[in-house]
Amino acid sequence: MKAIAPIALALLLALALAGSAAAEKQQSGNLLVSFDGGISPHALPRRGTAPVSVTVDSGFKASDGSDLPPQLRRIAIAINKGGRIFDRGLPTCRVQRIQPSTIAAAKRICGGAIVGSGHVRVRVRLANQSPFTFKGPMLVFHATRAGGHRRLLAQVYGTRPPSAFVLTFKILKRKGTFGTMIRTTLPKAARDWAYVTHFDMKLRRVYSYRGRRHSFINAGCAAPAGFPGAVYPFARANFGFAGGSQVTSTLIRDCKVRG
Repeated sequence: MKAIAPIALALLLALALAGSAAAEKQQSGNLLVSFDGGISPHALPRRGTAPVSVTVDSGFKASDGSDLPPQLRRIAIAINKGGRIFDRGLPTCRVQRIQPSTIAAAKRICGGAIVGSGHVRVRVRLANQSPFTFKGPMLVFHATRAGGHRRLLAQVYGTRPPSAFVLTFKILKRKGTFGTMIRTTLPKAARDWAYVTHFDMKLRRVYSYRGRRHSFINAGCAAPAGFPGAVYPFARANFGFAGGSQVTSTLIRDCKVRG
C-alpha cells in the first residue's frame, strides 16, 4: 500500500489538473455571464517567482435573447495572492495625454508605459437610432498613482464609429486568498448609452531597470514537495449591474513545477 499511495495521489492530481481549465458561466435573472482566464506560462518555479502574463475574458448577454443585456456598471477582478506586481522604474501615463487618442497615437505618446492589451465590445443605444455595436482594441497603461493606489488606464479606440474612451482601474491590495484586485466603474457619461457585451485584458510587460530585467507581474507554482504541480483558485470576479444586481465567479486553475 505504501508503494501504491504516491501513484494514486499523482493520478488524482492529474485528474484535477485536467478538469480545472474550464470557463465559468453564471446566470442571474435575465443575465448570462461568462468568465475565463489564466496565467502563462503553465510551468513555473516551485520556489520564488518568474515573469508571467495574466489574462481575463468576460462576456455578458441577455438570456431571453433581447438585444440589450443588463448594463454592466462595475468590474472587480481579484487575482490570487501568489501573483505579484512589480512596477519600480516603470514609466507612467496620464489620462489627459491619451484621451481622446487613436491607438497609434497612444502608443507614440505613452508607449513606455504599456503593460497590456485587450478588446471591448459595446452595444450602443442612442435616441432615435437602432442599437449598434461598437468594438475596438484596448491598450493598458501603467498610470500615475492616486490616493496611494497603483492604477491602470485602459484606452479603447474604435473606428466604426470613430470613438475613444478610457477606463481607469484601481489596483487594490487585499488580505486572504485573492491578494490583488483591479477595479473600475463605467463612467457616468456612458450610462445612458453603453451596454458592454465583451471585455478581455492581457497584462504582461518585461522591462529593464537599473541594469536588471523585471516583469510587471510575477508568479510561482507553490506545489507541495514531491508533487509535479498544484491546483489553486486563480481569480474571483464580481460584476455589478444597473439596478444593484451582482454576479460573482471564481476560476480554479493549475500550474506545473518547472524542471
